[in-house]
Amino acid sequence: MRRPRNGRFGDRERGQALVEFAVIVPVFMLLVFGLFDVGRAVYVNSVLSQAAREAARLGSTEAGWVGVPNPGCVGDRSAITSSNPGAHVCPANVTELKNHIVDAANGMAVSVGSIDVHISCNAGTVVDPAPTGAWTDATDDVGNACAVAGSTGDLVSVRVAHDYQPITPIISSLIGTPSLSGSASMVIN
Repeated sequence: MRRPRNGRFGDRERGQALVEFAVIVPVFMLLVFGLFDVGRAVYVNSVLSQAAREAARLGSTEAGWVGVPNPGCVGDRSAITSSNPGAHVCPANVTELKNHIVDAANGMAVSVGSIDVHISCNAGTVVDPAPTGAWTDATDDVGNACAVAGSTGDLVSVRVAHDYQPITPIISSLIGTPSLSGSASMVIN
């Protein structure tokens, strides 16, 4: 082995360590930020599922009260106060009910950003009550019945969707903008 002229081996080793560091750091940072993006995606998916459950719960509760005169009903949530704590929100029509359902989903998904809410209502005998976005206001020849007096036992289904945007540019270019969603169906009571 040749001895360096100045008698030091350290300069060459320090240069090698710097090159190794420069090669490893980008890979390490990609892994760290990739884990952060995966964590955010799991969080967004959880929020969307919770928003769908809350909207379906509200829809299943209020759908049986559409247009039904009830002394315990109020027009909107602001009328439920400490002087009237047991009141129910009874929507006047199906459009108002759909607005309440969308508001409930948006209220649960504030941290996510913009969401798409799809609502459907099927007779309790329908095999696949997947939320398609089609709402039937009255019974038709297929057996769909929604938000009509006596619709107890029918299903309200809500699907909440969001286009997830990763924050890491490299991961964003690899997976694009995946659409995440959550859905829930509940029986009108």
